[in-house]
Order: sequence, then C-alpha cells, then structure tokens
Amino acid sequence: MKGQLTSEYLISFVIFIGLIAYTYFSYSSNIPRFIEEVRKENIRSEAFQLSELIVNNPGEPKNWDDDFPNLRRIGLLDERFNKSNLISEDKIDELDNNFDCNDLNDYNLFMSLLGANRNFSLIISEIDETGGNRIKMYTCLSPTTVILPINITIQRIVAYNDSVSLEIKPAEVIIQM
Repeated sequence: MKGQLTSEYLISFVIFIGLIAYTYFSYSSNIPRFIEEVRKENIRSEAFQLSELIVNNPGEPKNWDDDFPNLRRIGLLDERFNKSNLISEDKIDELDNNFDCNDLNDYNLFMSLLGANRNFSLIISEIDETGGNRIKMYTCLSPTTVILPINITIQRIVAYNDSVSLEIKPAEVIIQM
C-alpha cells in the first residue's frame, strides 16, 4: 500500500472537506447578525446612559433653571430634594422656553449640553393618575428621525415636582435613538 489512492480514502477526504466547508459557512453566516446585535446593544447602552444623565443629574450649575446663561450641562434632577428619579418642572419649562428642536442650531446646542454623540429624541410627559393618559410637557424630536429609523427606545417612569401645587406627580421620560 505504498502511495496508493483508494476509494475509501477519497470518499473520507471529500466528506471531511465537505464537513469543514459546512462548518465554516454556518459560522460565517452568523457574523453579520452578531455584528448588528452588538451595534444595537451599543446604541441601547448610550440611550440608557443619556436617560440616566437627564433624569438623575441636576446639571451644571445645579440650579441652571435660575441661571440659564451659565448653563454648561443639562440635567433635570430637582436639586432641592436630590432624590433619584425626581425631576424639576421648572427645569422642564426652562428647556421648553429655550430649546426649539425644530431649529438645527438649538438642537445641536441641546445635544452638546447633554454630551450626546448621536441624534436622539426626548419626550417628557405627565402621567394622568386617573386614566394613565400622557400629557406632553416637553418634546424634542431629532431632525433626522425621518432619515434614520429609530432603533432603541428607553422609557423611564419618574416623578416630577409640580411647581404650582407643590405636589409630586408621575411622569414619563422617553429617549429614542
């Protein structure tokens, strides 16, 4: 049996090569889906970090709603109580008065004051306690949501300090990227 090719050897060699090719193609077909899932997870992480910054950070300076010209970073946490997930209606009103997200310059300033790397939309709504309806308090929609589809939505239930009745009421913060 010196250097002879037998039919059993050729059949086993073809089966071996076929098995290797099948394994390679099965593995490589999953790579694009895996890369897409990693990209989505990265965006999801950025959206959650942004929501955490908006909801649980008072901003810089802490009372920027009273000192808007010196605003360096936006945050909605009510600095008077400093409790997690308790935002200030005064700061929401200040956003509404000073940032028109339909204006691209205002939107870019808004993004830079939050330190956001990609376009996003922010919706803050009061939750009606009797019916659960959402009443919009502030909306900043990304000017490019028509071009780029929304991949990730982070929805957080928070409380806000009503500046008129001085009651704590439920609210919802939605971030879409």
